[in-house]
Parts: sequence; structure tokens; C-alpha cells
Amino acid sequence: MGGEGSTMTRTLRRVPDLMYYPLPPREDMPWREKWLTEIKPVLDAMDLERFLGEGELVYLKLLIVMVLYSCSYREAVKMVNVNVVVAWFVGKKVGKSTLHDFVGKLYGARKKLLEISFKLEEKCLPSYLPASAHLVDFTAWLVDSFLLDLPPGKRSVETFAEKAELERREGNLERARKLLSLGRTKRRFQGRWTKKRGVSHYGLKAMAVISASLFVRSITVKLANFSDKRFKSPLKGIKIADRGFSPSPTQLIAREKPFTTLRAHVEFFGTYLYRFWRPYGTTTWRNDVFLHVLGVIYNIKMFLAIQRRTPPGRRVLQL
Repeated sequence: MGGEGSTMTRTLRRVPDLMYYPLPPREDMPWREKWLTEIKPVLDAMDLERFLGEGELVYLKLLIVMVLYSCSYREAVKMVNVNVVVAWFVGKKVGKSTLHDFVGKLYGARKKLLEISFKLEEKCLPSYLPASAHLVDFTAWLVDSFLLDLPPGKRSVETFAEKAELERREGNLERARKLLSLGRTKRRFQGRWTKKRGVSHYGLKAMAVISASLFVRSITVKLANFSDKRFKSPLKGIKIADRGFSPSPTQLIAREKPFTTLRAHVEFFGTYLYRFWRPYGTTTWRNDVFLHVLGVIYNIKMFLAIQRRTPPGRRVLQL
């Protein structure tokens, strides 16, 4: 295949810094490639170049590739050369170090990026929003937290001191004394130990604020031992949370319908989060950036799902 005498020669199209083959039929693509073909038109319609800067959208697309394919900087850059769908989606070659530097630049703009993707909700016709959007007649936000495990790394004095403190609080003093005698080396990933339902977890905690239409509006990343009761959302409106959060005049603890029904919908994002979560960096702030990118992908997928339910003549984007 591909020789001079081959009858299967293909017409090549030129993209800046790239030569790639026409896309295969969509029905023959794996699910990740199908996702990329769906996401690209929405990214282009969001006019992110004006917000990120000219030529910067290519880096955001590579971060999306990293999330969907659970790969490293190097692997994401290489996929542009070996995967025709990824090459079409990204549209340009960049270096690994340049992509790494972009994550640092995106950190300060991550919340604005998520806010822009949240505005896709305004483009959807209310009559085709999820049923959860019609359960209450006031501005309501669904709030929940999700533990994100990180590799605890090698034994360290700090690690076992934290574990000992957890045991001491539960009254296991002998176990706490034994833990204090262990550990000698430095930990690699930034995180903290906590316990949930009797199971120890090391890592981070993502505090998500989601609209009744199931679009992610805010993601706050904390260390795993951060208490839900201390969380304060900057968004106006009633927050509907579970019993782990502190009740207040602007925060309801869901116990009765329709609030219990609404609370169940926030788990959609939790399932999605755990599906694609992995340690994207050793520092908390780098993982924070990728979690916001993941929130952007989620909002785009929600938007596409609503558009499919909308009659073709009334869609914002023709699929």
C-alpha cells in the first residue's frame, strides 16, 4: 500500500506543518476519535482563539488529547504524527516543552475557560434541557466533592505522621505510635491523607458546582483532607448539597424531594471524572488545570447531547 503503482493512492491535504490522509469513515473510528470529531466544531464555534491568544488553541486541543487518551506530553505530541484523526483535530505540530509551558500559562485562565464553556448552556433551548433543569423554579446549584487518589510514593515521615494522626483521632493510640516510627524518604506527589467510610485515601479533592441542567460551572481543587463544611462557593443562588456540607441560609442539605432527585444528578459528573482522572502532574496546580480542561470537555459533551435532542432546524450547531 502507498507504492507508486498502488491503485489505492489517496489525495493528500496540506495543513500548516502537517501532511495527513483523509479521515476514515466515522462508523469505523474508535470512540475517542469519534469524540474528537464531535468536539472540534464546538471548540471552533466558541471562538477561544480570542480568549487564549492567536495560535494557542492548538495547545488546548493537545491537552484534550492527553485527557481522552490518558497519555503524557510526549505521547500526545507524537500522536499528531501517527493518528490521522488527532492530526486533523489538532491541526499543527508543537513541541513537548512548549505544551508543558502552556499549562503554566493556562493556570491563571482556567476558571475563565470553564466559564466560557458553561455559556454553551445559554445556547440550548430550555424545552430540550435535561429533566433535572425543570425540578425547581429558582436558581439552584448542585454541590459535591470527589476524592482523587494520587500515588502515595515512597515511605516518608510526613506520610506516616498524617496516618498516625488519623488513627489517633479514632482512638487507636498504639497503632498511631507504630506509624510514627516508620518512613524515611520524601514524597513525590502533592496531596494529603484522609479517610472516607473507613478507607484511607491519599491525594486531592475536587469540589464541583453544577447547574440543574448538569453543566459544570465551577471546580475547586483542594487537598484530600479539606473538610466539605469549609467549602464556600462564590456563586449566587441556593446550593443543594449532601450532609457532609455545612447548612446555611444559601445552602440546603438535600433530604426531601425534589432535592434528593437533584442530588443524584451530580453523580453524572463524578462518574465522568473518575473515568478520565489520573495524576497529570506532581503539583496540585497542574492537576487543577487538567481538571478544568476535563470540565470543559464535559460541558461540550452535555451541549452536544442536548443538541441531538433538539430538532435539526432549531439546533445552534448542525451535527
